[in-house]
Order: sequence, then C-alpha cells, then structure tokens
Amino acid sequence: MRRFLALAGLLAATAATAARAEEPRRGPLEAREGWLPAQARLSLPAATPDLLPPGRSRLGLTLDWGNDLGWRQSGAGETPRERSFLVDGEHRSLALEWRRGLSARVELDARLPLQWRGGGELDGVIDWFHGFTRRLGLPENGRPRFVRDQLRLLGRSPAGVPLEWTGTGGTGLGRLELGSRLALVGPREGRAPLSLAARLTLPTGTGPFALPGLEAGAQLLAAHHLGRSWDLYAGLGASAHGRNEWQGLRYEPLRVHGFLALEWRPARRLSLLAQLDGAGPLLKDVADYPQLHSYLRLVARLDLGQATRLDLGFAENVKSQQATTDFALLLGVARRF
Repeated sequence: MRRFLALAGLLAATAATAARAEEPRRGPLEAREGWLPAQARLSLPAATPDLLPPGRSRLGLTLDWGNDLGWRQSGAGETPRERSFLVDGEHRSLALEWRRGLSARVELDARLPLQWRGGGELDGVIDWFHGFTRRLGLPENGRPRFVRDQLRLLGRSPAGVPLEWTGTGGTGLGRLELGSRLALVGPREGRAPLSLAARLTLPTGTGPFALPGLEAGAQLLAAHHLGRSWDLYAGLGASAHGRNEWQGLRYEPLRVHGFLALEWRPARRLSLLAQLDGAGPLLKDVADYPQLHSYLRLVARLDLGQATRLDLGFAENVKSQQATTDFALLLGVARRF
C-alpha cells in the first residue's frame, strides 16, 4: 500500500510538472520607440511569434511615459562652444490595442495611440535617479547641467546649416497601425516557433503628430523554448517610410529593427523579461547624429485571473545615450475575450 501511494504521488508530481511545462508563455512587451524625433514614426517592437487561438480576442491599454535628452556638443550645458545637436523633452503615449486570432496560423491586430510631447515633469526625478545610479558607477547624461522641463530640438547639418525644427508640443492622435501575424512553422500547443509580422500605419495623426503618407514594415519573429521556465525570443525586420521630410527634419527612408528577449517564469502567473532592442539610423543631415538606437527594457507580466494581464516595466538607453529615451516608465493592462 505504501509503495502504491508513493508511486501515485510520484505520478501526480510528474503530471503537475508536465502541466506547468505546458503553461503558455507570455512573450515580450510590444513597446514602441518614444524618442521625440521617432515618436510619430513606425517602429517594430519586440513581439512573440505565438498567435491567439482562433476566435479569441485581446483588448489592451498601454502607457509609455519617457524623458528624452540627447546631445553632441563641446560640453554638457546651455552654452557650449560648439553644438551638433540637442534633443530635450518628454513624451507620453496611451495606446489602445486589439488582437484577434482568425485561424491557427493567422492573427490580425490594430493599435491607435493618443500621444503627447512637451517639456514635461520628469527632469527632477531623472536627476534624483541618476544621483543614485552614479554611486553605482553607471553613466548618466549630464541632465543637471541643462535647464529643466523644456521642449527643444536644436542643431546643425554636417555643412553647418542650422536645423529649423518646426515641431511643437501638445496632444494629438497618432497613426493608426494595422498588422497581421502569420505562423510560418505549424503552431504546436499554442506556440509558434517562427512567424512573419506585417505592419502598416495610416495618416490618422492630428495636431503635432499629423504626419502624412503611409509607412510599412515586416519582421520575422522567432522563439526557442529553453526549459520549463525559460524562453528566448528574437526578431529582425525593416520599416519603410513614405514621407522622409517632416517638421524640418530629414529621415532615412529605410530602417532596420531587431530585438532579443529572455523570459523567465518564476511563478505560475508571473513572467519577468529582459528585452534588448535596437534600430538603425533615423535622421539624415544632422551633424554627428548616432547611427544606432538601442534600449534595455525590464518588464514584469502578471496574470490577474484567467483573462486579465498587468504589465509593469521601465526602459533605459544602452549603447548610445544621445539618440534614445533616457528613462521611461511602461504600464499596460489587457483582457482576453
């Protein structure tokens, strides 16, 4: 009898372990680039190749609140001897997102953001945060040497011609983004190891974000299961922009995007993610403007019951501090139907 009970207990534990192994992974947080010159442009986010089951929908709301400071000049501060460019301001984006599984291999999605940019309120918070990280030996970008809570984009071309940025602060609708996801390798147990995502944005922007023309992008999304609690994600793609001159800035017509993300599930309802994503050149004819935009995003994704998910995270720039958001808070909530 004891041997029977022991064997039954072992089988139950094995079955429980197997059940946990088949728990669906949550995937990366699909955060867009909020950097001021890129805020109204199409960016390809870190994403999972997994599709929603046929007939299932997910409706979500995400908030990105970030502080932007980048410069190339002879020294930090307001009165350098020489300045190539200065980007200073703050952004917010509140986006309504929808996804719908059409079949085992096809999913559709849509996203519409409400955007804002201006001088903001985070400069003092960033000064305090960098005062702490400076003690840890981490770099900071000289924020205390610049005036606080300003919206500015200044600079010159490589030939020395001053930039004439005509953008303004304020609130407006962003571009409506329509997308689809196609599983290239047959989904198994709700997981697709390889998918193709396509995205198209329409000129629905208003106010400071009224960018005309169409934009399109496509990316390959891949995932690899590393064990019961770990998954690795990667993606590579490109975006093309129909309007390459806007508000006094010249943009690259084609841009490459890529990401790498690691998911760890320490508890049944919780995923912790480290996401590293980057993109190629954004602006043309800006003196000494960096060619690489890269971010590290640390995210917690928590299931609140069977249908609701809460996302919390933050983003920091990585390789170059002069062409990316200095610090951003990320918040999201989604419900599955």
